[in-house]
Amino acid sequence: MNFRRVLSAVALALCIAMPVFATEADALIRQGEAKLKEGKIPEALETLQQAVQANPRSSLAYTRLGGAQILSQDYAAGIDSFKQAIGLDANNADAFVGMAIAYIHGTRYPLARAALEQAKSIDPAKQEDVDELIAWIDKRTGH
Repeated sequence: MNFRRVLSAVALALCIAMPVFATEADALIRQGEAKLKEGKIPEALETLQQAVQANPRSSLAYTRLGGAQILSQDYAAGIDSFKQAIGLDANNADAFVGMAIAYIHGTRYPLARAALEQAKSIDPAKQEDVDELIAWIDKRTGH
């Protein structure tokens, strides 16, 4: 398993997996997702920041922004965005997974593991992928 590839795939999935609705912020989210698919990360970041400004109550906008921040390797900003997303929707499993990935990059394994456990409890469909990341963390930390 190429761990970096798995993390990149998960981060990209965070940016494109959730349904979008017809508002200005949602149109910006779709534009940001398209830019991410094209590999235009700086442009996607700018667009997703505009989405957050257009609707600061959108957990989805913060989740997508956090995913783009991870792809740009700005893990601290990603964590902040995912915290904002979770604050707006405590059942946003994707935000917990994204936050965990950012924590992994910062070698903050206990926090990553806790976020993954929370994601799994919110969305049991994520169990297989989450368990794979938890196993990787446990191997790194000697659990």
